Amino acid sequence: MTLAVALLLGACSSDPTADGPEEPEAPSFAPIEWKHPEGARRVERDTRDKREVDEAMAGWQEKYELAQGYVAGGFDEQALQVLNGALTRDPPAPWGQRMRQLKASIQVRRAEELLLRIDARGVKDYVGFGEPIDFVIRLRNVSTEVVTLLAPQNDEVTSPSALLIEMTRRDRDIHATELKRTWNRTVFFQKPGDEPIRIPAGGMHEIPVRIPADAAGPPIAGLRTIEVGGLLRPTRLRKGAEPRTVRLPIRAGRVMALPRNFEPLTVDPLASMKTAVDTVAPAHLLIATEFVPPRRRPEAAAILAGALESGHPALYRASLGGLGLLRERAVGEPLAPYVEPLLSGLTRTPGRADALMEGLSTVTGVRLAPDPRLWKDWWRRDDNRRRAVTPVEQRGSS
Repeated sequence: MTLAVALLLGACSSDPTADGPEEPEAPSFAPIEWKHPEGARRVERDTRDKREVDEAMAGWQEKYELAQGYVAGGFDEQALQVLNGALTRDPPAPWGQRMRQLKASIQVRRAEELLLRIDARGVKDYVGFGEPIDFVIRLRNVSTEVVTLLAPQNDEVTSPSALLIEMTRRDRDIHATELKRTWNRTVFFQKPGDEPIRIPAGGMHEIPVRIPADAAGPPIAGLRTIEVGGLLRPTRLRKGAEPRTVRLPIRAGRVMALPRNFEPLTVDPLASMKTAVDTVAPAHLLIATEFVPPRRRPEAAAILAGALESGHPALYRASLGGLGLLRERAVGEPLAPYVEPLLSGLTRTPGRADALMEGLSTVTGVRLAPDPRLWKDWWRRDDNRRRAVTPVEQRGSS
Protein backbone atom coordinates (compact mmCIF):
# COMPACT_ATOMS: atom_id res chain seq x y z
CA MET A 1 0.00 0.00 0.00
CA THR A 2 1.36 3.40 -0.94
CA LEU A 3 0.90 6.21 1.55
CA ALA A 4 0.58 9.66 -0.06
CA VAL A 5 1.90 12.56 2.03
CA ALA A 6 1.86 16.29 1.49
CA LEU A 7 2.57 19.50 3.33
CA LEU A 8 -0.48 21.65 3.89
CA LEU A 9 1.02 25.11 3.43
CA GLY A 10 3.61 26.80 1.24
CA ALA A 11 7.27 26.15 0.69
CA CYS A 12 10.00 26.37 3.28
CA SER A 13 12.17 29.44 3.05
CA SER A 14 15.55 29.05 1.40
CA ASP A 15 18.78 30.58 2.61
CA PRO A 16 18.69 34.19 1.32
CA THR A 17 22.48 34.28 1.19
CA ALA A 18 22.78 31.21 -1.05
CA ASP A 19 23.91 31.68 -4.63
CA GLY A 20 21.33 30.71 -7.23
CA PRO A 21 20.58 30.98 -10.91
CA GLU A 22 18.94 33.93 -12.59
CA GLU A 23 15.38 34.27 -11.31
CA PRO A 24 12.78 32.91 -13.77
CA GLU A 25 10.37 35.31 -15.41
CA ALA A 26 6.97 35.75 -13.84
CA PRO A 27 4.64 32.94 -14.90
CA SER A 28 2.77 33.59 -18.14
CA PHE A 29 1.44 31.56 -21.01
CA ALA A 30 3.74 33.01 -23.63
CA PRO A 31 6.01 30.44 -25.30
CA ILE A 32 8.84 29.42 -22.95
CA GLU A 33 12.43 29.16 -24.05
CA TRP A 34 14.03 26.46 -21.89
CA LYS A 35 16.71 27.87 -19.61
CA HIS A 36 19.17 25.46 -18.01
CA PRO A 37 20.49 26.69 -14.67
CA GLU A 38 24.04 25.57 -14.12
CA GLY A 39 23.92 21.93 -13.02
CA ALA A 40 20.35 21.33 -14.19
CA ARG A 41 19.49 18.70 -16.72
CA ARG A 42 16.72 18.44 -19.29
CA VAL A 43 14.00 16.07 -18.13
CA GLU A 44 12.93 13.49 -20.69
CA ARG A 45 9.21 13.20 -21.10
CA ASP A 46 7.45 10.08 -20.06
CA THR A 47 6.41 7.94 -23.05
CA ARG A 48 2.79 8.82 -22.38
CA ASP A 49 3.60 12.53 -22.93
CA LYS A 50 5.24 12.10 -26.35
CA ARG A 51 1.92 12.41 -28.13
CA GLU A 52 0.88 15.65 -29.76
CA VAL A 53 -0.38 18.36 -27.38
CA ASP A 54 -2.91 20.95 -28.52
CA GLU A 55 -2.14 24.64 -28.12
CA ALA A 56 -4.43 25.05 -25.11
CA MET A 57 -2.42 22.46 -23.16
CA ALA A 58 1.08 23.30 -24.38
CA GLY A 59 1.55 26.17 -21.94
CA TRP A 60 0.74 24.01 -18.94
CA GLN A 61 3.08 21.29 -20.13
CA GLU A 62 5.93 23.76 -20.61
CA LYS A 63 5.44 25.15 -17.10
CA TYR A 64 5.53 21.67 -15.62
CA GLU A 65 8.66 20.71 -17.54
CA LEU A 66 10.37 23.97 -16.58
CA ALA A 67 9.71 23.19 -12.89
CA GLN A 68 11.02 19.65 -13.40
CA GLY A 69 14.21 21.07 -14.89
CA TYR A 70 14.77 23.30 -11.87
CA VAL A 71 14.16 20.37 -9.49
CA ALA A 72 16.60 18.18 -11.41
CA GLY A 73 19.27 20.86 -11.03
CA GLY A 74 18.63 21.30 -7.30
CA PHE A 75 16.87 24.67 -7.58
CA ASP A 76 13.75 24.01 -5.54
CA GLU A 77 12.91 27.65 -4.83
CA GLN A 78 12.75 28.45 -8.54
CA ALA A 79 10.66 25.33 -9.18
CA LEU A 80 8.20 26.34 -6.47
CA GLN A 81 7.92 29.84 -7.93
CA VAL A 82 6.96 28.36 -11.30
CA LEU A 83 4.51 25.87 -9.77
CA ASN A 84 2.85 28.36 -7.42
CA GLY A 85 2.35 30.83 -10.26
CA ALA A 86 0.85 28.19 -12.52
CA LEU A 87 -1.41 26.72 -9.83
CA THR A 88 -3.04 30.10 -9.21
CA ARG A 89 -4.48 29.77 -12.73
CA ASP A 90 -6.22 26.43 -11.96
CA PRO A 91 -4.49 24.13 -14.50
CA PRO A 92 -6.69 21.51 -16.18
CA ALA A 93 -6.12 17.76 -15.89
CA PRO A 94 -3.64 16.19 -15.98
CA TRP A 95 -1.26 19.11 -15.45
CA GLY A 96 -2.87 20.48 -12.28
CA GLN A 97 -2.53 17.13 -10.50
CA ARG A 98 1.05 16.66 -11.70
CA MET A 99 2.04 20.14 -10.56
CA ARG A 100 0.49 19.65 -7.12
CA GLN A 101 2.27 16.28 -6.74
CA LEU A 102 5.62 17.79 -7.75
CA LYS A 103 5.11 20.70 -5.36
CA ALA A 104 4.20 18.34 -2.50
CA SER A 105 7.28 16.18 -3.10
CA ILE A 106 9.51 19.27 -3.01
CA GLN A 107 7.92 20.51 0.21
CA VAL A 108 8.23 17.15 1.97
CA ARG A 109 11.89 16.82 1.01
CA ARG A 110 12.68 20.38 2.11
CA ALA A 111 10.89 19.90 5.42
CA GLU A 112 12.92 16.75 6.06
CA GLU A 113 16.11 18.64 5.26
CA LEU A 114 15.29 21.85 7.17
CA LEU A 115 12.86 20.92 9.95
CA LEU A 116 12.32 17.36 11.20
CA ARG A 117 13.52 13.96 10.05
CA ILE A 118 11.41 11.10 11.37
CA ASP A 119 12.46 7.44 11.42
CA ALA A 120 10.91 4.25 12.76
CA ARG A 121 13.44 1.90 14.36
CA GLY A 122 13.00 -1.49 15.93
CA VAL A 123 14.17 -1.82 19.53
CA LYS A 124 15.48 -5.25 18.45
CA ASP A 125 16.37 -6.31 14.92
CA TYR A 126 15.09 -9.86 15.54
CA VAL A 127 12.44 -11.30 17.85
CA GLY A 128 10.97 -14.76 18.34
CA PHE A 129 7.44 -15.65 17.28
CA GLY A 130 4.97 -14.96 20.07
CA GLU A 131 6.82 -11.88 21.35
CA PRO A 132 5.54 -8.29 21.10
CA ILE A 133 7.47 -6.10 18.66
CA ASP A 134 8.64 -2.70 19.88
CA PHE A 135 9.54 0.28 17.72
CA VAL A 136 10.51 3.85 18.53
CA ILE A 137 9.48 6.74 16.29
CA ARG A 138 12.47 9.08 16.43
CA LEU A 139 11.92 12.78 15.71
CA ARG A 140 15.24 14.47 14.95
CA ASN A 141 15.38 18.26 14.77
CA VAL A 142 17.59 19.07 11.78
CA SER A 143 16.96 22.83 11.97
CA THR A 144 19.01 25.46 13.81
CA GLU A 145 16.13 26.44 16.12
CA VAL A 146 13.98 24.77 18.74
CA VAL A 147 11.05 22.85 17.25
CA THR A 148 7.98 22.76 19.49
CA LEU A 149 4.99 20.45 19.13
CA LEU A 150 1.98 21.98 20.86
CA ALA A 151 -1.03 20.04 22.11
CA PRO A 152 -4.53 21.43 21.51
CA GLN A 153 -5.97 23.54 24.30
CA ASN A 154 -8.97 22.24 26.22
CA ASP A 155 -11.30 24.72 24.54
CA GLU A 156 -10.08 23.97 21.00
CA VAL A 157 -11.91 21.64 18.65
CA THR A 158 -8.71 20.18 17.22
CA SER A 159 -7.50 16.63 16.71
CA PRO A 160 -4.71 15.55 19.06
CA SER A 161 -1.22 15.21 17.64
CA ALA A 162 -0.98 11.77 16.07
CA LEU A 163 1.25 9.29 14.33
CA LEU A 164 -0.60 7.70 11.43
CA ILE A 165 1.21 4.37 11.48
CA GLU A 166 1.23 2.04 8.49
CA MET A 167 2.34 -1.50 9.31
CA THR A 168 3.21 -4.15 6.76
CA ARG A 169 3.64 -7.83 7.56
CA ARG A 170 5.39 -10.01 5.00
CA ASP A 171 5.64 -13.77 5.56
CA ARG A 172 8.10 -15.99 3.68
CA ASP A 173 7.83 -19.70 4.44
CA ILE A 174 9.67 -22.87 3.42
CA HIS A 175 7.26 -23.38 0.53
CA ALA A 176 8.50 -20.11 -1.08
CA THR A 177 5.07 -18.64 -0.40
CA GLU A 178 5.00 -14.92 0.29
CA LEU A 179 1.99 -13.37 1.99
CA LYS A 180 1.66 -9.64 2.56
CA ARG A 181 -0.78 -7.78 4.79
CA THR A 182 -0.91 -4.04 5.49
CA TRP A 183 -2.93 -2.27 8.16
CA ASN A 184 -3.07 1.16 9.78
CA ARG A 185 -3.17 2.44 13.32
CA THR A 186 -3.47 5.97 14.71
CA VAL A 187 -1.31 6.68 17.78
CA PHE A 188 -2.17 9.88 19.68
CA PHE A 189 0.78 11.26 21.57
CA GLN A 190 -0.49 14.70 22.71
CA LYS A 191 -3.95 15.08 24.15
CA PRO A 192 -5.55 18.44 25.02
CA GLY A 193 -3.72 20.19 27.86
CA ASP A 194 -0.48 18.19 27.59
CA GLU A 195 2.80 20.01 27.94
CA PRO A 196 4.54 21.04 24.71
CA ILE A 197 7.24 18.78 23.32
CA ARG A 198 10.35 20.87 22.75
CA ILE A 199 13.16 19.45 20.63
CA PRO A 200 16.36 21.51 20.67
CA ALA A 201 18.38 22.08 17.52
CA GLY A 202 20.12 18.80 16.73
CA GLY A 203 18.12 17.00 19.45
CA MET A 204 15.70 14.07 19.35
CA HIS A 205 12.38 13.00 20.80
CA GLU A 206 11.28 9.36 20.81
CA ILE A 207 7.74 7.96 20.83
CA PRO A 208 7.39 4.22 21.62
CA VAL A 209 5.07 2.02 19.55
CA ARG A 210 4.33 -1.61 20.45
CA ILE A 211 2.78 -4.26 18.21
CA PRO A 212 1.25 -6.97 20.42
CA ALA A 213 2.25 -10.57 19.73
CA ASP A 214 -1.24 -11.56 18.59
CA ALA A 215 -1.31 -8.68 16.09
CA ALA A 216 2.12 -9.68 14.75
CA GLY A 217 0.71 -13.06 13.75
CA PRO A 218 1.12 -16.77 14.61
CA PRO A 219 4.36 -18.72 14.08
CA ILE A 220 5.19 -19.99 10.60
CA ALA A 221 7.83 -22.37 9.20
CA GLY A 222 9.97 -19.51 7.96
CA LEU A 223 10.44 -15.85 8.73
CA ARG A 224 8.29 -12.74 8.96
CA THR A 225 9.16 -9.09 8.35
CA ILE A 226 7.27 -6.39 10.21
CA GLU A 227 7.74 -2.92 8.70
CA VAL A 228 6.51 0.31 10.29
CA GLY A 229 6.25 3.67 8.54
CA GLY A 230 3.56 6.28 8.10
CA LEU A 231 2.97 9.96 8.73
CA LEU A 232 3.36 12.50 11.57
CA ARG A 233 0.37 14.82 11.98
CA PRO A 234 1.06 17.39 14.71
CA THR A 235 -1.76 19.59 15.98
CA ARG A 236 0.48 22.66 16.00
CA LEU A 237 4.18 23.00 15.36
CA ARG A 238 6.58 25.90 15.72
CA LYS A 239 10.11 26.38 14.43
CA GLY A 240 11.44 28.96 16.83
CA ALA A 241 8.56 31.44 17.03
CA GLU A 242 7.29 30.66 13.52
CA PRO A 243 4.11 28.53 13.32
CA ARG A 244 4.28 25.75 10.75
CA THR A 245 1.55 23.46 9.44
CA VAL A 246 3.09 20.26 8.16
CA ARG A 247 2.62 16.55 7.76
CA LEU A 248 5.84 14.61 7.58
CA PRO A 249 6.57 11.05 6.42
CA ILE A 250 7.97 8.47 8.82
CA ARG A 251 10.85 6.62 7.19
CA ALA A 252 10.07 2.94 7.57
CA GLY A 253 11.97 0.58 9.86
CA ARG A 254 11.72 -3.19 10.09
CA VAL A 255 12.00 -6.05 12.55
CA MET A 256 12.33 -9.73 11.66
CA ALA A 257 10.30 -12.35 13.55
CA LEU A 258 11.69 -15.90 13.59
CA PRO A 259 11.05 -19.26 15.28
CA ARG A 260 12.28 -19.39 18.85
CA ASN A 261 15.84 -20.58 19.53
CA PHE A 262 17.04 -19.36 16.13
CA GLU A 263 20.22 -17.88 17.64
CA PRO A 264 22.55 -20.86 16.98
CA LEU A 265 21.90 -20.48 13.25
CA THR A 266 23.32 -16.95 13.33
CA VAL A 267 26.78 -17.82 14.69
CA ASP A 268 28.06 -19.09 11.32
CA PRO A 269 25.24 -18.72 8.77
CA LEU A 270 27.07 -20.40 5.89
CA ALA A 271 27.94 -23.43 7.99
CA SER A 272 24.33 -23.52 9.20
CA MET A 273 23.13 -23.49 5.59
CA LYS A 274 25.39 -26.43 4.68
CA THR A 275 24.21 -28.37 7.72
CA ALA A 276 20.59 -27.64 6.81
CA VAL A 277 21.18 -29.03 3.31
CA ASP A 278 22.85 -32.17 4.69
CA THR A 279 20.15 -32.78 7.31
CA VAL A 280 17.23 -31.71 5.08
CA ALA A 281 16.09 -28.87 7.34
CA PRO A 282 14.34 -26.39 4.99
CA ALA A 283 13.33 -23.93 7.73
CA HIS A 284 16.92 -23.74 9.02
CA LEU A 285 18.17 -23.22 5.47
CA LEU A 286 15.84 -20.26 4.90
CA ILE A 287 16.49 -18.67 8.29
CA ALA A 288 20.28 -19.01 8.08
CA THR A 289 20.20 -17.28 4.68
CA GLU A 290 18.74 -14.18 6.36
CA PHE A 291 21.90 -13.78 8.46
CA VAL A 292 24.53 -14.13 5.73
CA PRO A 293 26.83 -11.07 5.77
CA PRO A 294 26.88 -8.97 2.57
CA ARG A 295 30.36 -9.95 1.38
CA ARG A 296 29.50 -13.66 1.57
CA ARG A 297 26.20 -13.60 -0.30
CA PRO A 298 27.73 -15.15 -3.45
CA GLU A 299 28.83 -18.15 -1.34
CA ALA A 300 25.31 -18.46 0.01
CA ALA A 301 23.94 -18.35 -3.54
CA ALA A 302 26.26 -21.22 -4.50
CA ILE A 303 24.99 -23.29 -1.54
CA LEU A 304 21.38 -22.69 -2.56
CA ALA A 305 22.17 -23.51 -6.20
CA GLY A 306 23.78 -26.74 -4.99
CA ALA A 307 20.65 -27.60 -3.02
CA LEU A 308 18.55 -27.14 -6.16
CA GLU A 309 20.99 -29.18 -8.22
CA SER A 310 21.58 -32.16 -5.96
CA GLY A 311 19.81 -31.64 -2.62
CA HIS A 312 16.75 -33.40 -1.27
CA PRO A 313 13.54 -32.36 -3.09
CA ALA A 314 12.13 -31.14 0.24
CA LEU A 315 14.69 -28.30 0.08
CA TYR A 316 13.52 -27.09 -3.32
CA ARG A 317 11.03 -24.42 -2.27
CA ALA A 318 13.10 -23.19 0.69
CA SER A 319 16.10 -22.78 -1.63
CA LEU A 320 14.04 -20.61 -3.97
CA GLY A 321 12.91 -18.57 -0.98
CA GLY A 322 16.54 -18.15 0.06
CA LEU A 323 17.51 -16.96 -3.42
CA GLY A 324 14.67 -14.44 -3.24
CA LEU A 325 16.03 -13.17 0.09
CA LEU A 326 19.51 -12.77 -1.35
CA ARG A 327 18.16 -10.86 -4.33
CA GLU A 328 16.34 -8.40 -2.05
CA ARG A 329 19.54 -7.77 -0.06
CA ALA A 330 21.94 -7.63 -3.05
CA VAL A 331 20.31 -4.95 -5.21
CA GLY A 332 22.99 -3.16 -7.22
CA GLU A 333 25.62 -5.88 -6.83
CA PRO A 334 26.94 -7.78 -9.90
CA LEU A 335 24.44 -10.42 -11.00
CA ALA A 336 27.00 -12.95 -12.26
CA PRO A 337 27.81 -14.63 -8.88
CA TYR A 338 24.11 -15.42 -8.45
CA VAL A 339 23.51 -16.68 -12.00
CA GLU A 340 26.60 -18.70 -12.81
CA PRO A 341 26.23 -21.43 -10.12
CA LEU A 342 22.72 -22.10 -11.42
CA LEU A 343 23.84 -22.21 -15.07
CA SER A 344 26.67 -24.60 -14.14
CA GLY A 345 24.11 -26.87 -12.51
CA LEU A 346 22.09 -26.92 -15.74
CA THR A 347 25.09 -28.38 -17.54
CA ARG A 348 26.02 -30.92 -14.85
CA THR A 349 22.54 -32.07 -13.80
CA PRO A 350 19.97 -31.74 -16.60
CA GLY A 351 17.53 -33.78 -14.55
CA ARG A 352 17.14 -30.80 -12.19
CA ALA A 353 16.70 -28.29 -15.01
CA ASP A 354 13.22 -27.16 -13.95
CA ALA A 355 14.33 -26.31 -10.41
CA LEU A 356 17.48 -24.55 -11.59
CA MET A 357 15.62 -22.50 -14.20
CA GLU A 358 13.11 -21.41 -11.57
CA GLY A 359 16.08 -20.36 -9.47
CA LEU A 360 17.38 -18.31 -12.41
CA SER A 361 14.02 -16.58 -12.73
CA THR A 362 14.03 -15.85 -9.01
CA VAL A 363 17.42 -14.10 -9.00
CA THR A 364 17.06 -12.28 -12.34
CA GLY A 365 13.35 -11.55 -12.62
CA VAL A 366 13.55 -12.78 -16.23
CA ARG A 367 10.89 -15.15 -17.57
CA LEU A 368 11.93 -17.47 -20.40
CA ALA A 369 10.41 -20.61 -21.85
CA PRO A 370 11.56 -23.70 -19.85
CA ASP A 371 14.51 -24.55 -22.09
CA PRO A 372 18.09 -24.55 -20.71
CA ARG A 373 19.41 -23.48 -24.12
CA LEU A 374 17.46 -20.23 -23.92
CA TRP A 375 19.00 -19.41 -20.55
CA LYS A 376 22.52 -20.15 -21.79
CA ASP A 377 22.00 -18.04 -24.90
CA TRP A 378 20.53 -15.23 -22.79
CA TRP A 379 23.55 -15.19 -20.50
CA ARG A 380 26.04 -15.14 -23.38
CA ARG A 381 24.88 -11.68 -24.35
CA ASP A 382 27.35 -9.08 -23.10
CA ASP A 383 24.65 -6.71 -21.85
CA ASN A 384 23.18 -9.43 -19.64
CA ARG A 385 26.55 -10.53 -18.25
CA ARG A 386 27.15 -6.96 -17.13
CA ARG A 387 23.84 -6.67 -15.33
CA ALA A 388 23.40 -5.84 -11.65
CA VAL A 389 20.88 -7.40 -9.28
CA THR A 390 17.56 -5.54 -9.63
CA PRO A 391 14.78 -4.97 -7.08
CA VAL A 392 12.11 -7.63 -7.01
CA GLU A 393 9.49 -5.22 -8.37
CA GLN A 394 11.69 -4.39 -11.37
CA ARG A 395 11.19 -7.27 -13.74
CA GLY A 396 13.88 -8.14 -16.22
CA SER A 397 13.18 -8.88 -19.84
CA SER A 398 14.44 -11.41 -22.26
